[in-house]
Amino acid sequence: MKPTPSPQQATDRVYQLEEEVKRLQSELAVLRSQKLVEALLKTDGPLPRENRTVIRTAAGLTVNGSRLTLYSIMDSMRGNNSLKNVRDIYELTDEEMLDILDYIHLHKDEVEKEYREALESAERNRKYWEERNRDLMGKTYQQREVVRAKLRELRAQYHAGNKP
Repeated sequence: MKPTPSPQQATDRVYQLEEEVKRLQSELAVLRSQKLVEALLKTDGPLPRENRTVIRTAAGLTVNGSRLTLYSIMDSMRGNNSLKNVRDIYELTDEEMLDILDYIHLHKDEVEKEYREALESAERNRKYWEERNRDLMGKTYQQREVVRAKLRELRAQYHAGNKP
């Protein structure tokens, strides 16, 4: 016969089992996400879902009701983030994430083209502001040197007894 565990041992075992359940639930969520992506990639025709999440605005393809663009989401997906992490980062629901993945899959060429254009535009903007800031920093440096020279002159006058 097995000895009866102490209350502390029973509590410890319950805690271990709860931790194991949490770990398994997390693994299950990851596996479901992976299976979903695999299923979407294998599907050639349109899926029987109405997409209410992805809309076109002046900023491009965005998530309905937010300023979040599909291009930001695609950047995160192309990084080392799992779909679950991307969903959590942008606080998307499962339904929204499914709609986004559906849209990307069904309009792959269009989305890829717009994504490349968005990256090129961002690079042009970065170069423009880098150049503009370089010019401003040069002017600021020159003006700072003029002010420092005046301060040195005024200090010298003050210490010499010639108050300005």
